[in-house]
Amino acid sequence: MFLVRGVLIAFFCLLAVQPVLAQDAEKDYRQAKASYQKLLDSRQKQLYRENWLRVRNQFVAVKEKYPRHPRAADSLYMAGKTSEGLYRVSLVAADAREAVAFYDDLATLYPESNLADDGLYLSGTILEKTLAEGAQAYLRFARLIERYPQGDMVAKARPRVRELARYATSSPPPSSKPATSDTGSRQLTGIRFWSNPDTTRIVLDLEGSANYVVNQLHGDPKKQTGPRIYIDILGASPSLTLSDTMDVNDGLLRQIRTGVPAQGTVRVVLDLTSLKDYKVFSLDEPYRIVIDVEADRQTEITASKPVVSALPPSAQDGIAGILERTPEERPLQVHIPQASSGNVMRRIVIDPGHGGKDPGAIGPSGVFEKDIVLKLAKALKPRLEKDLGVEVLLTRDRDIFIPLEERTAFANKVGADLFISLHANASPSRKAYGIETYYLNFSKNDKAAALAARENGTSLKEVGDLELILFDLMANAKINESSRLAAEIQNSLVNVLSKNYSKVKDLGVRQGPFYVLLGATMPSVLVETAFISNKMEESRLLSDKYRDRTVAAISQGVRNYTRSLKMMASN
Repeated sequence: MFLVRGVLIAFFCLLAVQPVLAQDAEKDYRQAKASYQKLLDSRQKQLYRENWLRVRNQFVAVKEKYPRHPRAADSLYMAGKTSEGLYRVSLVAADAREAVAFYDDLATLYPESNLADDGLYLSGTILEKTLAEGAQAYLRFARLIERYPQGDMVAKARPRVRELARYATSSPPPSSKPATSDTGSRQLTGIRFWSNPDTTRIVLDLEGSANYVVNQLHGDPKKQTGPRIYIDILGASPSLTLSDTMDVNDGLLRQIRTGVPAQGTVRVVLDLTSLKDYKVFSLDEPYRIVIDVEADRQTEITASKPVVSALPPSAQDGIAGILERTPEERPLQVHIPQASSGNVMRRIVIDPGHGGKDPGAIGPSGVFEKDIVLKLAKALKPRLEKDLGVEVLLTRDRDIFIPLEERTAFANKVGADLFISLHANASPSRKAYGIETYYLNFSKNDKAAALAARENGTSLKEVGDLELILFDLMANAKINESSRLAAEIQNSLVNVLSKNYSKVKDLGVRQGPFYVLLGATMPSVLVETAFISNKMEESRLLSDKYRDRTVAAISQGVRNYTRSLKMMASN
């Protein structure tokens, strides 16, 4: 009898508490909404970041305190709107990504809310228009149409899906329903990473192309949890050789976890200590997903001993192979340059283009570009070491294939001050000849785009897509320094070679969207030393004397560049 009475008392107490909680949730939400309106009414207040963050945190607090109340979904929606407003003032990509994360959480945690389809649409719009991530935007719009066919946002989402249809793959769009048993045919075969002082690059190797969805989870200092990024790869399964957890502890990335949240989906979770921004893009042949994570510079980063790691070791990981073959008696001295020594040149990375299964361009006599540029690189290394007194490393020292994203990742890893990628040009016209030097930037020039397509191994259409991917990366690229380095090398090549050879054409310094330069944290250039497709210039490239003069000219150009740096520093 007493037990029954106790249960009844607890039940009626619970009934009495529920209206109070509902009232509190409504009150807190209205207060947050009032703060938001006051912020919108004051242009002066909108200029200060802390005002936006204060309002955003009010909405987040409502969701955290009352997760089952209808206002929780409304609060996530408003947190997204607040982050969007902050981005319009700050123009910081991380603020736009935060808005995407709030909208994605709304659709994921509260799929029955009448705002869930709005969240997907707004998330897709930011990804397409602001962050220039068409593939991710397509997935949001496609998911909206699939989940909410009767929703009021479908009419807006349909034209976006048609416009972004080029991003659709053979994999189905993300669905709220579990995958069927015939999914999971693509295997996640490997995970690799490269650590730098304030950035880390992670590469996910897959057997074939796949749709993927990227999400961000915010850290909670009170609970001592850091931010997380997770990538759901649809229609995939993990290789049996992959471990569930991969410890990194490089000061930014704590660990990488792999799991299967639903049949036919692989989830890769990046546990971070801090997060300022991140970029995600994919590369083909072989297909892999690349994630670049940037630390919040306000957080002190204390990196552990740098090491190139892989799980499992990839047969195509050429850079790791070079490091592993380094003799114990002459270990590779890895140096992370200090920010205060920007005018001091310590280390240069030379990248001989192509290699292994990728021969590059082929000359009239059958000579491969990969062989010519390797000879140039091996000659340039001792010349730079002698002329500048610096350490010079090669991305490859033999005929092996190295994926493009590994090349700049290696330069970042060893703390290089310059990155120089060597190539031999080619053209459908056998009459084309000359020298040109490129640095990473957008290119509206058809010839530059065509060259980028050949060097990237992509079609012209995909180069256009790459430009979209690069849009919000350009703020981090050292464009001014790269353009100066390119100009010095180009001028030196033309001046030195024209003294010894006739018909040396100066094609100038140009800009192009080259994968091999993407992600470099130091000034980086791509040098097209001559046209291997031109019979005259092919014969010159085969000449030891011509290559020696080319190497001397490049070294002179680098010396001129370092001299100009010192002059600017002294002024």
